Formats: sequence, C-alpha cells, structure tokens
Amino acid sequence: MIGFFPFAGFIGWLISDWEYLGSTREYVPVPTLILIYAYLLRRKLPDVVGGLMIGVGILVASMGARWADDPLCYMHPMGTQFLWHILNAVMLAWMIEVYRRHMLAGRRAKR
Repeated sequence: MIGFFPFAGFIGWLISDWEYLGSTREYVPVPTLILIYAYLLRRKLPDVVGGLMIGVGILVASMGARWADDPLCYMHPMGTQFLWHILNAVMLAWMIEVYRRHMLAGRRAKR
C-alpha cells in the first residue's frame, strides 16, 4: 500500500496534461496498476488475469460515466453519476469474486 502513493504520484505527473479527463484523471493510477499486475501474473495465473481484465473494463466504464456526468447534467438532470456508483460497486463485487475463485482454486489444488 505504501508503494501505491509514489506510483500514483508518478502516474499523475505523467498524465498531468490530460486535462480533458477533468477530476477523473486522479483515478487513472488504479486501472493502470491493475493492468501492470495482470501483466506480471499472465503466465502464472491466467484465470486471475482474465478476471482482472474484466475488472479493469468495469472500472474504466465507471470512470467514463464519471467523466461524462458534468457535460450530461446540463442535458439531463439525472446525469451519469449514478452509473459511476453502480459500476464501482459492480467492480468491487467482481474483484472480490475473482479473489474468491482464486482462493478456492488454491484449496482444490492442495487436496
């Protein structure tokens, strides 16, 4: 966890000119880190990697909903903020499921 903060600062510095993302830019280190982790696990745990990639897709979709909320609020009062929250919940539940499946597979392998 301690290593995340320097990583996030470095990624933030790399993308500091991506102003079009608005405040959603501060979340970019999270899917970036998951992608790096998936790449490092690609040979050892391909099933986990598939789950991580789905999680990144859900997270990027939620970030897209967050990014689109401000301009869309002018057209529709409900905006897309609710999608940001729903997709984040779905992503969290999915990542818990990926972990659960990985742990169960490990138990089965030990038998």
